[in-house]
Amino acid sequence: MSAQAVVLLAALMVGHFLGDYTPLSTPRMLEAKARGGPLLPIVAHAAVHAVLTGLAVMAVARPAPAVLALALVIEFVSHFSLDAFRARLGVRVPALANPGDGLFWTALGLDQLAHGLVLVWIAALVL
Repeated sequence: MSAQAVVLLAALMVGHFLGDYTPLSTPRMLEAKARGGPLLPIVAHAAVHAVLTGLAVMAVARPAPAVLALALVIEFVSHFSLDAFRARLGVRVPALANPGDGLFWTALGLDQLAHGLVLVWIAALVL
């Protein structure tokens, strides 16, 4: 693996952290994810992630505009889909929304794994 690939993956992971675990994820976004809706704040959350992904990709890889656009679409669509699915599933299966239940942590881990694999896909796409 090249040094550029390592730097890009690190930048993408930092962006993912910033989008999920800092004030960039607003109380309204967090509430929508906890309640399974409304979808507009989850759309906004996915857009934040797409912007952060775009910044990381541009800073490290500077791909052709069409490749950058594809990376942004992949990040936006996948982030929205994963978060909306998990939110709606958490409403139907209360254990998935309860941090006191082991199933919550398994679901969170799978969610974060899926997001991470998308970032690997994006890195492979743009490099």
